[in-house]
Amino acid sequence: MTDHTMRELSKRRYASGFSLVEIMVGLVIGMVATIIMMQMLSNADANKRNTSGGNDAQMNTAIALYNLEREIRMAGYGLSDSNILGCTLSYTPKDESTAVTLSAIAPVIINPPTSQVPAGDANTDTLLVMYGSSPNAAEGSALTATSSATAYTVASPTSFVADPDTGDRVIAAPLTRPTPPNCALTMAKVTANSATNGTGGSTLTVSNGKGSLATGSVVYNLGAEPVIRAYAVRKGVLTMCDYTEKNCGNSAYATAPDATVWVPVASNIVGLRAQYGRDTSTGTSMGGAISQWDQTNPLLETDTGANAASPAIHCARARILAVRMALVGRSAAYDKKLEADGGLGNPTWSGTTAVTSGTPTSPTALTIDLSNSLGANNNSWMGYRYKALETTIPLRNMVWRGGDDAC
Repeated sequence: MTDHTMRELSKRRYASGFSLVEIMVGLVIGMVATIIMMQMLSNADANKRNTSGGNDAQMNTAIALYNLEREIRMAGYGLSDSNILGCTLSYTPKDESTAVTLSAIAPVIINPPTSQVPAGDANTDTLLVMYGSSPNAAEGSALTATSSATAYTVASPTSFVADPDTGDRVIAAPLTRPTPPNCALTMAKVTANSATNGTGGSTLTVSNGKGSLATGSVVYNLGAEPVIRAYAVRKGVLTMCDYTEKNCGNSAYATAPDATVWVPVASNIVGLRAQYGRDTSTGTSMGGAISQWDQTNPLLETDTGANAASPAIHCARARILAVRMALVGRSAAYDKKLEADGGLGNPTWSGTTAVTSGTPTSPTALTIDLSNSLGANNNSWMGYRYKALETTIPLRNMVWRGGDDAC
């Protein structure tokens, strides 16, 4: 065979390409590499979702807690006077035709009666926050004549804004606090003011006022937009209801819940716990320092018996100087591996352990239990990441009022 023939055969052999076996081996290697890369990308994406989910939960919880903290810091403004603190309050919300009666005037009420704030999700607390909005003196203005249900004659009428729709809301109360259970107050609206309408004088025309109050009684100005807001965790969402607009105690609003009444504040919030910081010092007056944390609500104005004697009711409210609160957020992403590993368990906060000695004490433990936070899907609750943040909020309008010698 000539050299020319050999060269021709060699060229044909090299030009014939890959064999079928070689191609199949190459395909298998390529598929394996692709599967490995896709698995790596999938794991990286899952880790990213879990990490970002935990971060999102922390940010979401921090923002919601900040909003609640800012609200509670204002609590009690214009409502801290001993004559009205703890009294019942009746008024008609703007969008309702029937009056409501709140069981107590107080800066913050933790877990108020369910007839006023329907319970939220399992193992969560509810809050009712109150404060005024008047830029004028919060101490009130004295009546210079006996009141009627439609007219208050006051010593400083120019500090009240009158308008049929946006007039100041006011509370008139006797100078001497009535003995329980008779401290029932009414919030009225100033619709006209003789001192500012050109006719002169000192008479406020009010709607739904309180009549027969003697000269020297006090009219407290809450401003045009007093705040009475209820907070509750409903179906994993922190919600707020404006009690000046709607009757938040109507269970029909909370069952759905109606988003126009119980307005969403923050999503994926599954825990809300709160405790009062109370001055339990003994002696002739308040000590002015927190000595106990608990959830016990003071007696209501409607309570009777030996423990309801005045001034016990308003003193119990006056001795609440701070609120300690924890908010728990949940990641949006479910992690099957985390659930298989048993989850991270329930978070803890300062109220988890009951402190029986030392100052201040916590007489009862208040744990965070998320085992029912998913409703019908309770068994999957451990497949999520949770962030618990807590803060202590001084009720500065109660602290600034100073001690009460009668308490």
